[in-house]
Amino acid sequence: MNYFQAKKYFGAISLALVVNIIPLNATELRLEATDADIAAHSFEKISFEEGETELNITTSKGAAGNVQYEFSDEYATDGKTSIKVRYEEGTSANVSIARQDGKKWDFSDDRMILAYDVTNPSVVSGRLVTTFKYDGGSISYQNYVPANATRTIYCVLNENQYNIGADTLPSPVNDDGMVVAKGWGGTNFDPSTISSISLRYSLDGVGYYIFDNFRVVKNPLLNPSITYANIVDQFGQYTKSDWEHKIHSEKELLAAAEAEKAQNEIWAAESLARTDRSQYGGYKNEDLRQEATGQFYTAKINDKWTLIDPDGYPFFSTGFGIVRKNGMDTWYAGREYMFSDMPSKTEHLGNHYSRLNNTMQPPSGFKSGDGYNFYGANLERKFGDNWLQDWADDAVLRFEAWGITSIGAWAEPELFFGKGTKHKTPYTAFAWTTNSANGTHVRLYDTVPDAFDPVFVNSTKKSINDQAVKYGVNKDPYCFGIYVDNEYKWGKNMSNNPLVNAIFDDDIANEKSYAKRYFMEVLKEKYTTIENLNTAWKSNLSSFDELGKPYKGKIATEDASMVVSMLSDKYYDVIHTVLDELLPGTMYLGSRNTEFGTPIEVIKSATKYVDILSFNNYNLDVIQENFKTEEYDLPMIIGEFNFSSNDAGLFGINGTTVQTQQERANSYIKYVESALKSGDFVGVHWFQYYDKPILGRSWDGENTSTGFVNGTDQPYMELVEASRYLYDTMYETKFNHVPITTIDVINDDINLQVGTTAQIEVVTSPLNLNHDVNYYTSNAYIATVDDNGIVTAVSDGEATITARSSNDLFVITSANVTVGEDITKRKVNFKNSIKKATMAIGGSFDLSNQLNLTNVAINELNWTSSKKAIATVSNKGIVTAHTPGRVNIVIKDKHGYTTDSINLVIQ
Repeated sequence: MNYFQAKKYFGAISLALVVNIIPLNATELRLEATDADIAAHSFEKISFEEGETELNITTSKGAAGNVQYEFSDEYATDGKTSIKVRYEEGTSANVSIARQDGKKWDFSDDRMILAYDVTNPSVVSGRLVTTFKYDGGSISYQNYVPANATRTIYCVLNENQYNIGADTLPSPVNDDGMVVAKGWGGTNFDPSTISSISLRYSLDGVGYYIFDNFRVVKNPLLNPSITYANIVDQFGQYTKSDWEHKIHSEKELLAAAEAEKAQNEIWAAESLARTDRSQYGGYKNEDLRQEATGQFYTAKINDKWTLIDPDGYPFFSTGFGIVRKNGMDTWYAGREYMFSDMPSKTEHLGNHYSRLNNTMQPPSGFKSGDGYNFYGANLERKFGDNWLQDWADDAVLRFEAWGITSIGAWAEPELFFGKGTKHKTPYTAFAWTTNSANGTHVRLYDTVPDAFDPVFVNSTKKSINDQAVKYGVNKDPYCFGIYVDNEYKWGKNMSNNPLVNAIFDDDIANEKSYAKRYFMEVLKEKYTTIENLNTAWKSNLSSFDELGKPYKGKIATEDASMVVSMLSDKYYDVIHTVLDELLPGTMYLGSRNTEFGTPIEVIKSATKYVDILSFNNYNLDVIQENFKTEEYDLPMIIGEFNFSSNDAGLFGINGTTVQTQQERANSYIKYVESALKSGDFVGVHWFQYYDKPILGRSWDGENTSTGFVNGTDQPYMELVEASRYLYDTMYETKFNHVPITTIDVINDDINLQVGTTAQIEVVTSPLNLNHDVNYYTSNAYIATVDDNGIVTAVSDGEATITARSSNDLFVITSANVTVGEDITKRKVNFKNSIKKATMAIGGSFDLSNQLNLTNVAINELNWTSSKKAIATVSNKGIVTAHTPGRVNIVIKDKHGYTTDSINLVIQ
């Protein structure tokens, strides 16, 4: 199929390109390419117009994620045609572009680069991975594209030019450009042999991008010292724009501080005078009061998990991570040209320079050099010589005034740990077992510890003693728990798990090969003969002795799952045992696993040993399938979440970037309220207290606007007001919220013509809770749906509109929308007579006989129970009741998006 034939075809695709790199001295000025150089380049413009070079466009399929594309006149930035891409489930879903004749592109002359335009038509920001395939390998770069925005991506391939210590650089041309950010790959990178350009959405769920105008342009970062000269002022602020609360002088800084403190003192006094709050910030409601133990603990009240404060009152934890002095250094060395009006090391504020070594993302070519802490310097300007203690006192005043009930992970130990009776703010302790200072136990993959290493017990004891016990947190009633470790890379894919691969790539002859020796014995007991193992693994090993040597072959998914289960079980067991010994009575808050990358094996292990299960969750709310809440009944806490915006001088973008500060505040309210209404969550901690440095944290380059205060310590008042609102309403929301138990769509089969609309008619039980319903479309290129359930037909085809409780994954249904005529549709729903039913404990019921199916077979359905402890459902639809309670059963088409649910009462 040639390019112009493909224009009439709605198919699946995948793209790829390549470029060579010449190291440069950042201070060396070079002449830019001429128009003649660009005209002679091997890459000819791609705008998907008639007469252009014929292309080979391909897409991923199957496990990698399906992709569909079509050519469109929407969002065309050059000519009349763009390529509109829809990415289905799968973070590897991609579309790839290459020349039809197989000729390669030569980007070895770094005076010229590829640029292209991308539009994100979604209401949320999306992750975009650009991959260039070259002879012998590939190299990938990543960016986040804001919601409802068009951006030009500048593919600067010379690492010396783009890798200057920050995840995101400001637009080098106008305000709508983005330089590709460092990703992965690139071994023996040869930019003269680029054969394809691949474009990935790279997030779970359905995603949309529209691409156009791939062209060669002059490299805007050919001379970074000119492009980015003096872009940061003496306060660490961007010099190229202005915004509300930007500081222009030290006098302004001090005046703002004085005014804010006066307001905070009024608010704090009002808060402390409230009679409905305990001394710990708990909900002083005698009807809900539990036993007063002198320590925090968890309990269920009205079937809702909650923290209980030391006086016995319900408590919900809001708070910030990173209330500490460390973490705000940014690289100065290697990019001195970016800064203006910097003090010398011997001048006033010169004490905020530091020596940086071996960080994760230094400016290219640097392993060590000077850094500078603008936030610390601004605090010294604001508070004077005793700035650190005064800053801590001011933070506590702010938290009381703003309705922040606690402090999250990574608080400054010397300022907060063991000092609750002084600052009167509940807090969490934190300890790393991975810190090299805490022992010499084996790390298996990344920083995942070998929990079978006998040294790991001692490492854990040392870390808990050094980072928690010595500060007396176990004797401080304001400490409600301790996190241990953060975001381990357990690997979610059991068919090719890097952690498991690393274990078996070891040699049991190695003295420190503890994990592999342990699992070798497990496998010998399970299989008894190597022939049995070979059958399961599809391997050809001659003996277990051969397996004991470094092994890089296939590993059965079942056994990889077993390895992760047993390793994580041992890990949590060791830490739980040490905490019981050293911090008796202090709750174990888990290891802050990622929402997106934690396998069910690890979650199940954690639930055996933790008091509260913790996740870091950067999404719009806490209602996420990856938490697997159907598998357990345990209180949960969010260790990290945030929302960022670029309207106040920063330019970093992440997956939860919104457009304005008010949108940040609105998103914050929605997120916290989703936790309050869930019945499972006892707290959510915003990451982090203050913005990251404009040019990136020194150790990893992150530079998003994710603070409640900015780099000059000015609060974002929209967030402050949102927090004060939540403090006023949080306990009423938590304990008075009535959850939806069933949801139905009356008009579940809708036919529209392009440009017309229809209202999804939802009925809930209890009635009139439609404001707690969220709507989603399976294909926004066919039909969109707004927050009120109004569907708009966009083009011919089929889409599924899902209606779901905003506070429960398992209260869900869908409507089928067809646009145009003679459109094949798939549909599944329960019969109305079974929408609410009662079962007796021990009974079973076949739900497969209670379905209405259109073009969907019984064996094409997935069945899920919302609480497996109450009732389970087989893959054939047989429900078995186990314990009293209320449970939802959900069906979903394996090959589509149509879904429905029913509510069962077990008694």
